[in-house]
Amino acid sequence: MINKLKSVLPHFAAILALLLLSILYCRPAMNGKILSQSDNVQWQGMAKEAMDYKQAHGITPLWTTSMFGGMPTYQIAMETPYKFANYIPAVLTLGLPKPVNVLFLSAICFYLLCVTLGANPWIGFLGAVAYTYASYSPIIIVTGHETKMLALAYMPAVIAGLILIIRQRYVLGTGIMAMALTYLIAANHLQMTYYFFLILGVVGIAYAIYCIRERLFRHLIISGLLVLFAIALGVGSNAVSLWTTYEYSKESTRGGASELTPLPGAAQDKPQGGLERNYAFRWSYGKFETFTLLVPDIYGGSSSGSLTKNSETYKKLSAMGVPENQAEQLIQRWNLYWGNQSELGTSGPVYLGIVVCILALLGLFIIRSWHKWWLLAISVLGIVLAWGSNFAAFNYFMFDYFPLYNKFRAPSQALIIPQFSFALLAVLALQELVSGKLSKEEIKKKLQWTGIAITGLLLIIYAASFSANYTNATHDPQRPGGDDLFQSELTRMLQGNTQLVGELMSALYADREELYHSDAYRALFFTGLVLLILWLFYKGRINRTWMLAGVTVLAVIDLLQVDTRYLNSDSFMDEANYSRPFQASAADQQILQDRDPHYRVFNLTAKPFDDAMTSYFHKSVGGYHAAKLQLYADLIERQISRNNLQVLNMLNTKYVIVPGADGQPVAQRNPEALGNAWFVKHIVWVKNADEEMAMLDHMNTRDSVVIDERYREIVKSMTMYDSTGKISLAANNLNEISYISNSGTDQFAVFSEVYYRQGWKAYIDGKEMPYCRVNYVLRGMMVPAGTHTILFRFEPKAYYAGITLSMSSYILMLLLLAGGVLLNIRMNKMNDTKEKTV
Repeated sequence: MINKLKSVLPHFAAILALLLLSILYCRPAMNGKILSQSDNVQWQGMAKEAMDYKQAHGITPLWTTSMFGGMPTYQIAMETPYKFANYIPAVLTLGLPKPVNVLFLSAICFYLLCVTLGANPWIGFLGAVAYTYASYSPIIIVTGHETKMLALAYMPAVIAGLILIIRQRYVLGTGIMAMALTYLIAANHLQMTYYFFLILGVVGIAYAIYCIRERLFRHLIISGLLVLFAIALGVGSNAVSLWTTYEYSKESTRGGASELTPLPGAAQDKPQGGLERNYAFRWSYGKFETFTLLVPDIYGGSSSGSLTKNSETYKKLSAMGVPENQAEQLIQRWNLYWGNQSELGTSGPVYLGIVVCILALLGLFIIRSWHKWWLLAISVLGIVLAWGSNFAAFNYFMFDYFPLYNKFRAPSQALIIPQFSFALLAVLALQELVSGKLSKEEIKKKLQWTGIAITGLLLIIYAASFSANYTNATHDPQRPGGDDLFQSELTRMLQGNTQLVGELMSALYADREELYHSDAYRALFFTGLVLLILWLFYKGRINRTWMLAGVTVLAVIDLLQVDTRYLNSDSFMDEANYSRPFQASAADQQILQDRDPHYRVFNLTAKPFDDAMTSYFHKSVGGYHAAKLQLYADLIERQISRNNLQVLNMLNTKYVIVPGADGQPVAQRNPEALGNAWFVKHIVWVKNADEEMAMLDHMNTRDSVVIDERYREIVKSMTMYDSTGKISLAANNLNEISYISNSGTDQFAVFSEVYYRQGWKAYIDGKEMPYCRVNYVLRGMMVPAGTHTILFRFEPKAYYAGITLSMSSYILMLLLLAGGVLLNIRMNKMNDTKEKTV
């Protein structure tokens, strides 16, 4: 018992240290402060209607009307009536506040992987820090990409389960892999999940080769089947989200091809069921920019980075007479980044830590297990994928031919793969170094190779600084980007004084050069310290405990120094300040006085189709989502962006918010808005979608409706328009929308609701009736004479059938995990008994 306690205590201490590190790094969160996250603010805007519904009904609705005329809510926030799946994450994160919880979760999942691979607690702690505190993690946390960070957190635990299966701990490994994969997929960041399966594929190939060489055919077959079973349970447990997302993707810009012929000059490279290539490859990492993995600020850092009072920019602002407090504010959000992603901007570089990179490089020389080869392979793969359009020969091939790859954008995200592999290489390198299996001569030789290689790389990076121009200006008036746009903004601020603008730009270039050199010196400094510690260990001047402690402390300092450039105490705010973006403007307050809540608002004071804040208060014509319905995206491109009033009328756009004379938002009422439903006088039949869209250019949407010929079978010919007929909204409960109609003859009704065939059903007096797509994006149906109740109900089969499959798979996964744990305990007891007998 005492021996067991001694073996457990170091792991307990390591986990406690990881907990304390996450708390200390984000200590304002422990004091009740809230992280200011730009994308999370947008999410709260788009989800406000759904959250209000949940507060009233106990569960989020399946449909929301707050954005783009309407869309499935489960693309914003997925929820099922069953809550017990939330218990395991709550236990693992100890009820800690955000973002302490996800940092700790990531660290313990990677620590589990390290322990599974046989690493001692010191090395496991270092690996967990290396993976969790690589700069990409705090950057995505501070920008609000919580689902991405959750997926990253669970990824190492899935690999830990896989390693246990490989080591013939079949039941426990399958249970852990299935559980971790369940929550990785549940994070609902499909691109991160996709990268995980790429890693899994490479590991599978490497291990299959190993087993074939060692003639372990039976074990290979068993392991493969169990991995497939674990994947089936993980996918099955998320059937409700995956199935509904799959259905939605067929109708969205991520997967649904437009029915329209592309406009002249429009991109022609969108594959069937995927994104346009130019759109997908935005945020491609530059090839030389890859060296930010070792030296973070060689390209300036962030597009909204901060400078000190010693910077040339601050000195220039002061010399220009800018007040001190104003100059200090300006240099806190200055355009420092000048890399490949400048046109769109970036929140910061991917930095893996110079200490971690040195250890990973050493690992490539000294690791003897088969793990080295798949780790090397995924490292190269992740870097090449991140280059995106900068390595078109490979990445365009992947985009065009690799399954599902064309549904994702921002290739730079692939650098999460080396974030994982470098940390694990560092762990295996240290484990090999302290194992005692390497001879002194071999350690000496491999340390020398590592020192020469890393020093050579750093010298190349430093030498490149003297040939850099520190600008990304295109100097193309047709396609301005990067510094062109920043210089234009400065010119506007300085009222056309080109001399001062030029001086400020020169100061900016000098500051970028200083950032480059400063981080290059910093990298050389840490490199010297790490190599010194490793050399002292080789010489026997320090033992392995002091060596591991020294390297670990350097790694923590190295990473946290860079992390605090992006996530620090200034990133947190009091709850009162956090709610400030949600204060209603005078225009919002004016609109909210309208007692009828069922209308739409078009906000022209913001970018209407990249703004979710309008949705916080109103049902918006616009919105913010990476995957809009393709039909609605077409309407935006062809009609709404041209301010076609007839189209805005049919969308029931009752208010338009415009800039007033003083620049403040002003609400203008549109008296021509057509309401929630109306009868039309004429049906215009067209042969295809192109003609349908073209009719909207000039059609009076109050009197006429345009319908594609494909729906003729379900639409009877109109006999006579009843001018006294009426149809009105009775209730809109999001999942159900009801209307009351009354007419003397059969009428055709147009409903100002977005057409979405994956789940909406129509009923008249309780009997299901067919309806069709009209005016390209809306719903329409024949309504018989008399008084009737019309009901639209959102009943997506993928949701309800998915819940059944999810719960069945989840329960089976829990039983498997529990069985694995019990079997492992029993095996340990049997081993203890044997040891006592011996």
